[in-house]
Amino acid sequence: MANSRRQFIGAAGVAATGLLAGCLGNEPAEVDEDALLEIPVIGDPDAEVTVTVFEDFACGACGHFKTQIFPQVHERYIESARIRYEHRDFPIPVSDEWSYAVPSAARSVQTQEGNQAFFEFTSAVYQHQSNYSYDLLEQLGDEVGADGSRVRTDAKEVTYEEGLDADRAHGENEGVESTPWIVVDGEQVDNSELPVLSAIDDALAEHE
Repeated sequence: MANSRRQFIGAAGVAATGLLAGCLGNEPAEVDEDALLEIPVIGDPDAEVTVTVFEDFACGACGHFKTQIFPQVHERYIESARIRYEHRDFPIPVSDEWSYAVPSAARSVQTQEGNQAFFEFTSAVYQHQSNYSYDLLEQLGDEVGADGSRVRTDAKEVTYEEGLDADRAHGENEGVESTPWIVVDGEQVDNSELPVLSAIDDALAEHE
């Protein structure tokens, strides 16, 4: 993967704080529309309220969101099909390797088994954020019904790199400055528990 294609920040410092900011520039990013990946969606795809989350799989704050807050969002709003929930990739990258390898594995799962398997895989993989490995990605791929060896290969070869970069450029143009970047009904909200849940409740109330 060519370094010139990305803007790097101090991975060690960022991983310690879980805060990712800056290094995005002021000029509009050029988006390769043909390379954009299919948006993983769960919940009601036609719901009036959409929640979109931009993530870097090596971001500590994303790990906290996915393991601590997302389960509540899932239980309260997704299982009952009250919202449309979208995942968008935004590899800053925090880690030169895992910020691309892990989403490539996840996209391999999505390609093979669909959106439900994608979210099952991503929820599981964040449980192991401190010890990512290709063996782990293969194992989790198998567990959600995909071909784990293909998941491993797609991760190691970063098969979806162009699409991930296109997603990142799209995010830059949407104003994304850090991860997780959470947008509820068109408005960016703080990534802690109460603001996220309150924003969803408020958005739903507006559409009643």
